[in-house]
Order: sequence, then structure tokens, then C-alpha cells
Amino acid sequence: MAITKTTTVERLEVYSAPNASAEDTKNEKYPWVMVVYQDKLDEEGDADLPVTATRVKHLYKLVTDDGAATDYSKEDALVKTVCAAIWA
Repeated sequence: MAITKTTTVERLEVYSAPNASAEDTKNEKYPWVMVVYQDKLDEEGDADLPVTATRVKHLYKLVTDDGAATDYSKEDALVKTVCAAIWA
């Protein structure tokens, strides 16, 4: 039997820009996102499963200061919607 992984968003928080007057190429100019994911691993017939792990991810508009935009296309639909709205 195969182990299945199910990921859900437990919560998502948006934090205001630390320095809204910073240069456009600096992350501190933009709000950022903290996402708390719950990863559930399960296998039918295994008495020791499911197991749930909490994972936290911080997303910033830029990969690094003076860098390219963060690719959040593989994130959950809710996370994509929020990121697109705050970084428009």
C-alpha cells in the first residue's frame, strides 16, 4: 500500500511592510505572508498512521533583495490569491 500525503492550510497571516518607503527592489517595502501548513501522512491499514506534521513557510515578494519575484505558483489556491492581491 502507498502512503498518501494531504496538505491543508491551517492559517495564513499577512504582515505589513516593515518600511513602505524603502526602494522598490527591497523586500522591506512590501507586506509578507506566513503560512502554516498541516501535512497528514496516512496509509490504509497501518495502525500507527495517520501522522500530522506542522510546517511554516514565510513568503516575500522577492526571492532576495534586488532579486527576482518569488514564484508562489505551487502554493495552495488561497495562498496564491492572497499573494497576488497584496503584491499587485
